[in-house]
Amino acid sequence: MSSNANKVALVSGAARGIGEATVRLFAERGYAVVASDVLPREQWDLESGVATISHTCDVRDEAAVAALVQRAVDELGRIDVLANIAGVVLVKPLDETTWEDYRTVADVNLGGTFLACKHVLPVMKRQREGSIVNMASVSGHVGQTDHAVYGSTKAAVIGLCRALAWEVAPWNIRVNSLSPGSVDTPMLRGDIEIESARLGVPVADVRASREAEQALGRWADPAEIAEAVYFLASSRASFVTGTDLLVDAGWVAR
Repeated sequence: MSSNANKVALVSGAARGIGEATVRLFAERGYAVVASDVLPREQWDLESGVATISHTCDVRDEAAVAALVQRAVDELGRIDVLANIAGVVLVKPLDETTWEDYRTVADVNLGGTFLACKHVLPVMKRQREGSIVNMASVSGHVGQTDHAVYGSTKAAVIGLCRALAWEVAPWNIRVNSLSPGSVDTPMLRGDIEIESARLGVPVADVRASREAEQALGRWADPAEIAEAVYFLASSRASFVTGTDLLVDAGWVAR
């Protein structure tokens, strides 16, 4: 789209799933896209050439995040959109969860979001505009067995967005979060495999049960979530900040 000419989007968690779909959509709509992921580039599902810049980055590493942001600015001059998609899930009873488990989930889901926002905000403040979309989850709204740590980090992301939206509004920077329900990604498929093993039932049965939890009776395609990310980031959501958008097939409405 011509209206997006010269605009730049930085997307974390870009190798697969929702992140890959988000990179692809922003690129299709005219953005220069900086795509990052902790996985080596040869393991990405995202095709070469889709992103303007592809960069390996562990979102838990502040120096790496700062270098990613600086590279984006050095090569493209600005950052209009930050989409924090990177995340990990943990499916485990709390009393079996190790401190290392907790630190990994908290450092990626909340810490990575914090670090990316911290280092992108000075760029957006200089521009006096920008949009940040952070990935939360229905798990930040409802209780799920064996998801206490994961759900608490996603609830924290929602809280971070609400506070930060007020903090940066004077610079015309909008901050929102997005809470998907079940999305057909490698992460969710891995989640289902763990649940299958725990319950001793076939993976197909667990998937069917999880799909039945959705009012629409199916999982989302990653491209559907990417559309919601794009909406929140775009001028169509110009009066939307400090909110969490549920894209969950009615899960929380039950």
